[in-house]
Amino acid sequence: MKWWQIRRRNADLERELRSDLELEEEERRDNGVSPKEARYAAQRAFGNTTLIREQTHEAWGLAGFERLWQDLRYAIRQLLRSPGFSVITVMTLALGIGATTAIFTLVYDVMLRPLPFEHADRLVAMEEIAAEWSNIYPTLPVSANHFTFWQQHNRSFDSMAVMQQESAPLGAEGRPSQVGVLAATPGIFSVLQVQPQLGRAFTTSEAQPGNEHVAVLMYDLWREQFGGDPGIVGKTIRLSGFPYTVIGVMPQSFHMPSVQTLATIGETNRPLPIAVLEPLAFSKERLAEEMGDLNYFGLARLKTGVSVAAAAADLNALQHTISANLPADEEATLSATLTPFQQELVGNNRKPLMILLAAVAGLLVVGCVNVTNLLLARAVGRKQQMALAAALGARRAELVRMALRETTVLAAVGGGLGVLLASGIVPAMQRYLPPALDFRGSLHLDWVGAACALLLAVIATLLAGAAPAFMVSGIAPNEVLHAESRLTSESRRSRRARRILVAIEVAVSVALVLTTGLLVTSLIKLMSVDRGFTAERTMTATIDLPMESYRDDQHRAAFYREVLERMDRLPGVEHAAVTSVLPLTGDSWGDMARVAGDTRPVTQLPLESFRSVSPDYFSTIHLQLISGQFFREGDWGKNLALVSEKTARTLWPGKNPVGQQFSRGDRTKEHPFTVAGVVANARTISLSKPDPMLIYVPYWYRCEPVAGLVVRTHQDPSEMADVIRQTIWSVDRNVPVPTVRALGRVVADSVANQRFEMDLLLLFAVSALFLAGLGVYGVVMYSVVQRYREIGLRIALGAQRTSVYRLVLRDGLFPVAIGAAAGVALAFGGARIVSSLLFEVSPYDPALAAGAVCTLLAVGSTACLLPARRAASVEPMQALRTE
Repeated sequence: MKWWQIRRRNADLERELRSDLELEEEERRDNGVSPKEARYAAQRAFGNTTLIREQTHEAWGLAGFERLWQDLRYAIRQLLRSPGFSVITVMTLALGIGATTAIFTLVYDVMLRPLPFEHADRLVAMEEIAAEWSNIYPTLPVSANHFTFWQQHNRSFDSMAVMQQESAPLGAEGRPSQVGVLAATPGIFSVLQVQPQLGRAFTTSEAQPGNEHVAVLMYDLWREQFGGDPGIVGKTIRLSGFPYTVIGVMPQSFHMPSVQTLATIGETNRPLPIAVLEPLAFSKERLAEEMGDLNYFGLARLKTGVSVAAAAADLNALQHTISANLPADEEATLSATLTPFQQELVGNNRKPLMILLAAVAGLLVVGCVNVTNLLLARAVGRKQQMALAAALGARRAELVRMALRETTVLAAVGGGLGVLLASGIVPAMQRYLPPALDFRGSLHLDWVGAACALLLAVIATLLAGAAPAFMVSGIAPNEVLHAESRLTSESRRSRRARRILVAIEVAVSVALVLTTGLLVTSLIKLMSVDRGFTAERTMTATIDLPMESYRDDQHRAAFYREVLERMDRLPGVEHAAVTSVLPLTGDSWGDMARVAGDTRPVTQLPLESFRSVSPDYFSTIHLQLISGQFFREGDWGKNLALVSEKTARTLWPGKNPVGQQFSRGDRTKEHPFTVAGVVANARTISLSKPDPMLIYVPYWYRCEPVAGLVVRTHQDPSEMADVIRQTIWSVDRNVPVPTVRALGRVVADSVANQRFEMDLLLLFAVSALFLAGLGVYGVVMYSVVQRYREIGLRIALGAQRTSVYRLVLRDGLFPVAIGAAAGVALAFGGARIVSSLLFEVSPYDPALAAGAVCTLLAVGSTACLLPARRAASVEPMQALRTE
């Protein structure tokens, strides 16, 4: 039977039913029932025609679809009659759902989504612990000697690898580009359970000194730099000036997270994406070092069924053996720690991410509460319609369905717009992600994010529509229908519910504003802390020398010296200097310092951070000289050093350090350093804490291929970017200069994590403030409309306009004040969570709490003023004539 035949049959059934009901009404009248009671009974019976019709449709399988279609058409018609209400509601839901979906996508991508490797839960990062240095460095990268011993004797791992990330020039002479390079032992491919898409992986024999000039390209580099050439395998490329034979290309789906920030202590630079894999070769001398340099990031794959704790116990047994066999002058208490790879990548960002997720969820709650208030006002205005439906026999479940249909349409439209908003926010957010969170690759909104938006739309429907639906479903038809429609007002229960909802959204808003205020104040204090150096009118550049042309310290030092001489001759340049590490971009060289006569083992010596710098470095960044003098270019070849105040107090307590001598750790056979001067303590590694003990040595003593150039000018620094590049290229056109930026930008980038969190929280707090103000305005305005005649009567009896203002403001601000107090309590309750993210700010700061409360009171007062003005302008005679 066709659908139109079913509809015709249903219409025939309804006509028959009406005829039967008319006959029943006539019979009741004939039996002495009053016409009114007979009509009421007939109306009740006629109201049940809907139920009979639905039962008939269910028999033919079309009842649900037709009822849904009718509800949808009715809801759309009703919403189109109130465009202002509809637009505000949809945009509120879209904002809450879109923002929450975007932040959930970030949190899921960083913390919850499994890494794109087979059985990624079995991947663990390996780190060493030296008890003697744990107060400075709780964990350390891995030694080559120790890794080799683990690899030979462990029983818990299927495979192990160590790696080191760096950058290198790639390309022909005169136009090299800078790429990220990961040097790894051959086990990296079995650890990650991945093989090249083209060609092969490098072998153990290729990870030997002299045989390591082979490369595996990442897919993006192969496609962009080499045009996706399928014959790339076997061809030669130039990497850091050396010829490398391409032996493979990785699959497009493979993405290796950056490990530079893990293997380099305190690193804050944004590393280049890994574009090339090359073998990591250890010399016999390096492997023979019992302690060795702790330089390498370790990664391993657990055997099936082996837990992290069991593998850690196995590794620590091996560490105990290594400790027992160390020479007397290198005694150390060694242990190891294993961390799931994904957890290691997330690092200390877990708590900030959860705070962001909680904050955006609070914004969604504020939005849903706001929509609930709007729907409550709308429901009160439709009490008569619902009462009439109840009088005609509609059941409570039917009334709830009628009340929810508009909310469902609003949530569906808001959810759809929220998905569109999130799809735009997520890529935009990618551009501002700090380096620590940008380890997976490009963010995108996938089915998980879309499912999150759908779930949020359902939750929004339930949260926003449940209260109005149950309120109108519980009305008494007689009370509403017998009342005069124009004199009916909102019930006390409804008014109380709306005030509670206002208090809830104000509480959440105050908590958001206070938390944001704490982070903003913390960042302001962090940026204004005394750094010990200045960044005004100073530019920086990163230099990466090709290893083939600059193989030793002598050649590299000669290059830097020539660049500095040419920079000093430029007009407008005040000072120019090179340094192994730019301020606030990390710390890559740690070593022990042994003063004359100190016979303690190496591991018991004080651990220092070393920097190799040119003589003008201190003048360029205005790092103050306390005593002694700077070394000069005329001291070329001498082992001189400058030490920080903290180093001077530690190594030579109560003595004048100038003229004293020390050596580097176990390098006692080297010519010792002579202290030329003492410089002030500074914060060149992290703004949040003073530097550890620092020693500055001349750049001719140790020249790294990667260095930083610092230039202080008399003019606008931004005009110097191209000049700096051209000056470097005038010395050697083959030297890449990947980044040129102001030192102030370097300082700002060092707090990228905190700024990212603060910016998002600030956005959420402002949005919550706006929604809270909108909610207060809606509640107060509706209350004024409901009390229109009462206010007119008060004015007619002599009430002053100021008293009307006080009446409205008191009525509107009471729930705001209650909510503000609750919000402060809520923020203080979570103070322990945010305390670790703050710098020199107490999470219980009374001034900030008072500021958050005053902000909400100001927003609430502003939202109350327009309704109050309308109330004060009521014309008494016009209000009293209203029926």
